[in-house]
Amino acid sequence: MKNKSLLSLMVSSVIVGVGGFASIPAIAEPDPVFKPIIGEIRNKLPSNLVFRLPSRLPEAITRKMSPQLTFEANSERAYLALEDKDCPPRFSRGGRGTRGYNLVCLRFSVTSSTLASKYYQEDGQRGSRATAVQLSSNVRGYHFQGADWNTVLWVQDNTYFKIYSGTVRRNELIEVARSMVANSQVISGRSLFQVTQQPKSQLITWKQFVEEGGGHEIRTDYDLPKEFRNGFVYFNYRRSSIDAYILKQGLSNYPPIKVGIEEIDSNLGEKYVKSGKAIKFYWNLGNSGLQYANDTQIRFTEKGTGCFRTNCLIAPFMTNEEISRILRSKRRIEQKK
Repeated sequence: MKNKSLLSLMVSSVIVGVGGFASIPAIAEPDPVFKPIIGEIRNKLPSNLVFRLPSRLPEAITRKMSPQLTFEANSERAYLALEDKDCPPRFSRGGRGTRGYNLVCLRFSVTSSTLASKYYQEDGQRGSRATAVQLSSNVRGYHFQGADWNTVLWVQDNTYFKIYSGTVRRNELIEVARSMVANSQVISGRSLFQVTQQPKSQLITWKQFVEEGGGHEIRTDYDLPKEFRNGFVYFNYRRSSIDAYILKQGLSNYPPIKVGIEEIDSNLGEKYVKSGKAIKFYWNLGNSGLQYANDTQIRFTEKGTGCFRTNCLIAPFMTNEEISRILRSKRRIEQKK
């Protein structure tokens, strides 16, 4: 579903200092733990952003873990998380956003954003509680100390960067930032939108999505009306939720897939839903959905919106009975061998 292309990758030497780092060759590769995600970063990163990867991470971050890498990007912000997929259940059970998860399961993260982004403008860690640190001769950064976690943030290449870890000490994370500022692995962005109409052959119907085994996060199928089962689906991924817009079969044209974590502009997707040309599924993957995890009744928050446990269906043209039937038909997608 993604339109992939190669991008230039600029690499140079890395200067490292204290905190358990060793000298490395002049032509530096990113830390080996990042290798599986580099191609995805190249494909998803928009043209107005750059992304930096450290060439070495402290051993305290990478030891005794099964790496799981997640990369998200939109027109203003890109985010990479390095997590331990075998994190003990007492920490991982609550999911992303909980204190235990962020301190133990989330080993390291990198964020880059434009200076015009809402993320940069509203980031409270840039405030008076942050301590100035010199990251290079011409780049000043800031260290923010949390409750057993640390962040270092700075502006470089007209881009805002922030790294986080709940695993390493203050000085170790500052050294990671210094290596990234000096000569880190730098990935340039690509165009965020496809220019031409997306060929239908490159789109995927809900039926095809199910037949191919579903997705990493979405593994459930429903008894949908034929026009939606055979309709094209677009996924918008967020940190704690996933939206799926299923546009009905037989429309005269379909919007191109955006390159990034949002495959369709949310405002456009909502217009399709309101006009009766699409339905929308919503999966809550965050902590706020846990209170409904064991519900036995459908919740109707407004006309055309029904929720069952952590899953909602929005279809203003359907009756409550139709929405209830679809939500209760939920079943696990058979995984392909």
